[in-house]
Formats: sequence, C-alpha cells, structure tokens
Amino acid sequence: MYSIGLDISKATIDIYIPINKSNIQIKNDIKSIKSLFEKLKKLYKKDISNLVLVFEPTANYSHLLKTFCSKNNIRCFIVNPKKSANFTKAIGQRNKSDIQDAVMLSKMIVTALDEEIRVPIVNIVVEELHELIS
Repeated sequence: MYSIGLDISKATIDIYIPINKSNIQIKNDIKSIKSLFEKLKKLYKKDISNLVLVFEPTANYSHLLKTFCSKNNIRCFIVNPKKSANFTKAIGQRNKSDIQDAVMLSKMIVTALDEEIRVPIVNIVVEELHELIS
C-alpha cells in the first residue's frame, strides 16, 4: 500500500509523494486534482490500485478531492484532526508547515484500520445541507 499525504487548504493542496520523496503544491481545483492523479498513475503504474490518499476533512476545502476520489474509485484514509495532532506529538514533530503536515499524513497510514481505508461516499444532499448551515 502506498500512502500519499495531502494537506488541504482553501486555495492549495500540499502533497507528499513517498515513491520519489517529492513535495508539490497544486491549486485546490478540479483541473489540478485530475492532473495530480494522472501524474500519480505515471509514477505508480500497475501499483495505482494500491494507492491511498491520506488527508484531514478540512471543512468544505476537502470536498472537491473527496468527490473526485468517490467518482474515480480512489481509496482514502480520512483522518480525524485530533488523531493527526496526537500522532504529530507522538513522532516528535515540532515544526509545523503545510508540507510537513503532508509528510506526517502520509506516515499516518500505519494507524489506519482496514475499515478506515475506503472509497469515500459522497451524498450530494447532505453535502449541500452542510454548506448551507456552515
């Protein structure tokens, strides 16, 4: 299993790709997310089905990624922010940056239970209601 760490903000997504130890930043839009996945397909080739995207559900900012993964049958480990904060303390990571968060999220795959790694289910009605009340 290969875990890609993604730190999501309103405008950008910081990404850590372990296979080549690269840190990249993309815009948080559908075009950039599609382009990222095409890059990952080239890097991981036949192992693409063993890929897991690891990220925190950051309000509405993670919605595009979650929907893309749902539509394209991409497995994710969506991490509770409290769990990631505790993991960060446990591994002794003191400095904080978006790229370091992406690296940490990639490492968090070791804490995932089998049932926590899955293709996200997006319920459009629930998502729209959530946007209205937040």
